[in-house]
Amino acid sequence: MDKYVSAGSVKGIITPPSSKSYAQRAIALSLLAEGRSILRNIEFCKDTRSAVSCIEALGAKVEHLDDSTLAIVGGLNPTSNTLHVGESGLATRLFTPIASLCHRPLTIQGEGTLLYRPMEMMIEPLRGLGVTVRDGGGYLPIEVQGPIHGGEITVDGSVSSQFITGLLLALPLAEQDTTLHVTKAVSTPYIDMTIDTARRFGVEIMHNEGDYTEFFIEGGQKYEAVDIEIEGDW
Repeated sequence: MDKYVSAGSVKGIITPPSSKSYAQRAIALSLLAEGRSILRNIEFCKDTRSAVSCIEALGAKVEHLDDSTLAIVGGLNPTSNTLHVGESGLATRLFTPIASLCHRPLTIQGEGTLLYRPMEMMIEPLRGLGVTVRDGGGYLPIEVQGPIHGGEITVDGSVSSQFITGLLLALPLAEQDTTLHVTKAVSTPYIDMTIDTARRFGVEIMHNEGDYTEFFIEGGQKYEAVDIEIEGDW
């Protein structure tokens, strides 16, 4: 049986789901910020729940104000030896550098298909920043022990920008300044998102004009607590 559909006008207002990528960055920075941050319009998917689990393990106090709003009191003071990232690749590459700020050994543990994804791209750069890294042949679980010192390193950006995001958010709290060289950066809009989110929390990250091959991150900075609404997904 044939069916015919007539054209017509469409009216109304819709609200797109919030960006889980932006939410995970804001959740991570709320851990690192001094004071109480309010994050509104959060979509509680598996990835954002993994991020919340990680910041709680690292010492943040998290309160669910309603079904889309979090209050987070920052403070990097681990309450667990293990960060469970679930199957979130972003949480893995975001919180491994952040965990490397801590002086005690912490294990990054995943599950499912994440256990079969190679993580070598993180190991040598972190060691180059003074972090002790123990890994199981380049796969999770990975144990890191800081502090992360800063310095000058080169990172391969051809596969993903997620580890670059983790470094850019962690290194402002390092003891020294850092020059980060990136080869073949991909997903540069997500790097822009990282820099913009850090700026909203009071930290500036500089990179050479016109491309994403070199970043300068001043050490010894402080993130400030915020009250923000998570943007809609792209």
